[in-house]
Amino acid sequence: MSLKDRLNNLSKSKITAIFLVSILFFSLSYVGIGYTVASQGISANPGCGMWESNTPDNWNTNDDWESFEPWNDSEERIDIRKNFDVSTYQYQYENATFEPRGESGITLRGWYIEVDPNAPVIIQTHGMPQNGKCKPEMLLMQGYLAEAGLNSLSFDLRNYGNSDVDSDFISIGQKEYKDLLGAYDWLITEKGYSPGQVGMTAFSLGGGAAIAFADEPGIGALWLDSAVLDFPLVIKNELDRLGFPSFFAGPGVRVGGWLAGVSLTERSPLEAADNAGERPVYLTHGKEDPRVSIEHSQTFEERMISNEANVTTWYVDQRGHVDALWGNSDEYSSKLTEFFTTALEFKSITQEKAFPIEETCLGSHSTEISHTHSTLSIFIDGDEISIPLNIGIQDSSLLYTSYSADQ
Repeated sequence: MSLKDRLNNLSKSKITAIFLVSILFFSLSYVGIGYTVASQGISANPGCGMWESNTPDNWNTNDDWESFEPWNDSEERIDIRKNFDVSTYQYQYENATFEPRGESGITLRGWYIEVDPNAPVIIQTHGMPQNGKCKPEMLLMQGYLAEAGLNSLSFDLRNYGNSDVDSDFISIGQKEYKDLLGAYDWLITEKGYSPGQVGMTAFSLGGGAAIAFADEPGIGALWLDSAVLDFPLVIKNELDRLGFPSFFAGPGVRVGGWLAGVSLTERSPLEAADNAGERPVYLTHGKEDPRVSIEHSQTFEERMISNEANVTTWYVDQRGHVDALWGNSDEYSSKLTEFFTTALEFKSITQEKAFPIEETCLGSHSTEISHTHSTLSIFIDGDEISIPLNIGIQDSSLLYTSYSADQ
């Protein structure tokens, strides 16, 4: 072999080696960047932290105020929370435990508040770690609902709060939507609610509740506040906030799926916009939200409109992430409770038992005497039930029929 051929072979080997090293370097960099992004965004952080002592009948607005400081208008955002009087929003509750739909071995723990046995019930969904049913925003919304005579169930998703931990990472709704379906099933089987009497709310990263809404037609209405409704977009939002290039989102989503054990884009909250049918959805979002951009709600709204679905929006001026709940409390409470009171069904009057009704006269008179009988009409759930009272001219006895009602 000539020297020239040897040099050519050596050059090809170097090029191949450089190529292989470059691929290895790129792959390691891709995984490294993805792990850094994903581990910060989806790491589980169970427990209630500083809110551990909060319960629906004894809670306050104390928060990690230092965590507000990097955000715009942090002083105002802190003030509207710190100075909020929650003394009238303390309610008795009962503990609830159940499992996700279709899964066993995971116990989810929540708080059920019943203020009216005939009223609808609302399932509440919290945001990202560290978070849960004990967070002040969850308890305040539960108070708004109770004040208006609406029942509620708040609970910790898996890997949050006091519910069981099955992974070091959350899946941004990809598994957690089954937890919400488990909550729905518990209300149906254990508390006697019917489809159409159950609604759902979600804050922030709890937007995965929309997947549950898409899958379960018995959930009659959905309220979304500052919700994550496009998972890749929220990764980009976080990268922008932290000053990283947005193209890091791709590795973050891919590696995040590896860590969570399920693709973070397998299911999308936007499915709810396609499957809502006539069920109403309410979107509220602060126009100045730096954490979850208003684009999430706007995209969902556009999808609902394109499907000619029932959507209402309230985009709040000069408010950030989940701020309207506190800073526009009267308006927020009114819109929230009016939405569910209108959208959901109340338990109906039902006929439990009726004594048999005689078709013959009860009076002691000659059959030759001319007389008439009256008929009593009762409307139950829009259906007319006619009851002959058998009262003739000389009848002196009344026939009673007994009905019981759920409300």
